[in-house]
Amino acid sequence: MLNILVTGSKGFIGKNLCNSLKNNENINILEFDRNNTIEELHKLISKCDFIIHLAGEVKPSSSDEEFRKSNVTLTKLILDILEYQNKFVPVLLASSIHAKLLKNEYGKTKRDSEILIEEYSKEKKVNCFIYRLPHVFGEGCKENYNSVVSTWIHNSIKNLDINVFDRNIQMHYVYVQDVVKEFISSLNINSEQLYFEIEIEYETTLGEVVDFINEFKLNILNKNYKIENNEFKEKLFKTYQDYYWKLNAK
Repeated sequence: MLNILVTGSKGFIGKNLCNSLKNNENINILEFDRNNTIEELHKLISKCDFIIHLAGEVKPSSSDEEFRKSNVTLTKLILDILEYQNKFVPVLLASSIHAKLLKNEYGKTKRDSEILIEEYSKEKKVNCFIYRLPHVFGEGCKENYNSVVSTWIHNSIKNLDINVFDRNIQMHYVYVQDVVKEFISSLNINSEQLYFEIEIEYETTLGEVVDFINEFKLNILNKNYKIENNEFKEKLFKTYQDYYWKLNAK
């Protein structure tokens, strides 16, 4: 039995990951989120064989202090606990493409977290995995939080305006279920490589996303509606359907 500690287990990616891990009878999930205590984190780390570190602050309106506390301080705490327990297990860090750009505190704190994992992996000779994620979309993401896709889908279903300032802005998206699959595959990887990207990534524009969402709105109840030869559009429609039925079930 492999004991996997998932931090940020109640978040967007965390929920989807835990739901997938529950289907594997050889994996025991240890969940940690912002409601848990440091004492509980100590106990969870003492039991784990692998850490998937998803917890962190992503909301754009957060303060610099909140970004640093949630992204850097928590990462250092996890590594300090491992050191204290003389226990060294693989760590997968969900980072961001913003760690390359360093244009805001979010990107800077993600980069600082990466450096901590780099040093841990090198010093303790432990395989670690740093995924620099682009924009992630999919089922369960919060609207009006940090995902324009989820906000636009929510607005479409609620008959609210969709505001796009520049339709031509290029975007790179990954689907949450593809992210989850790659994270799970890392459990069986023994590699000296440290940085990874999600294999399936979609390049599009904000305008195209809006056009797709408007099309979904017109066809959500059309049983004959089909999408062919466009994986991104298919996955976006699955996301739209999930939002639609959940919002209309309330």
